[in-house]
Amino acid sequence: MRKKGKTVAYNDYSDKMPDLVFEYDEDFYTDDLPDPQVDPVLVGARIPLRKVGIAPVDLPIVVQRRDGGSQTLQAEASLYCSLDDPNAKGLNLSRLYLLMHEKIKDNLTIEGIRDSLKELAEKQGSKDAYCKLRFKYPWHQDALRSRKDDASGKLSGHIAYKTEIEGQYRDGEYKFYLTVDYVYSSTCPCSFELANDARSKRNAAANAHSQRSIMKVKVEFSPSNVVWIEDLVELCREVIPTEVQIVVKRRDEQAFAELNGSNLLFSEDTCRLMYEALDNWYDQEKVFDFSIAVSHEESLHPWNAIAITSKFDTESSLA
Repeated sequence: MRKKGKTVAYNDYSDKMPDLVFEYDEDFYTDDLPDPQVDPVLVGARIPLRKVGIAPVDLPIVVQRRDGGSQTLQAEASLYCSLDDPNAKGLNLSRLYLLMHEKIKDNLTIEGIRDSLKELAEKQGSKDAYCKLRFKYPWHQDALRSRKDDASGKLSGHIAYKTEIEGQYRDGEYKFYLTVDYVYSSTCPCSFELANDARSKRNAAANAHSQRSIMKVKVEFSPSNVVWIEDLVELCREVIPTEVQIVVKRRDEQAFAELNGSNLLFSEDTCRLMYEALDNWYDQEKVFDFSIAVSHEESLHPWNAIAITSKFDTESSLA
């Protein structure tokens, strides 16, 4: 092994290949490098591509909270541009990361996305640019019944919500989206009736089947009239009150059973109830569009019961 400054050469094949230098030069720097974008070799169909980019990129972001504070969270980011020229080899992908790092890291999330999208599209010569940030957002949840020792209020814990903030710059116009995964318990109405029938007619022990369920809610909003993550979570809690619980003592477990018994839900029921609530937001001009994707992860079947709907064009995916 030869050492020169900070350079280490573990395998020196210079005796076998005397025309090569087996030594890394950490001080070498040049702009005289080949570029496959110049006079490119093109393969396949000559077509534009809707999205070309990078994902997932680990990135610290600063998220504004509804209470006026902010919080640095670790996100997975994706950044894309349209490749509109069918005769271009590709985009400068390293430029995507550098701009993302400059505009979004340590900056307020919405402003960072907005600043990066237009500049990115212009630098890449693209009509469209897209940015999505995925992260977990921590918030508080009160216990259903358990109270603090001094009876000053309920016990509480922290629950984290899978969240996405997405910005799009398309043909000179911006669109912003917020998506939250809301996890709750659903008790099957059919199973509940059948269990009750077995108890009342035959005195048979029977339980309705319940399952952990996921509702993915996506809304399109204006950056000048932000829909806070807390706003969307509170709406979900109001409409579908059987959210999974963080702080659970015996009294809370009993409360949860009662709560499930008084809120029997098919996946279709959840979808329609949430649509009604979000449609009120639309009428109030709080959102421009929305979508709902519901998955009841069945305890009876080896598959999930799924329901999906939207107001206009916004799409939610359970993948």
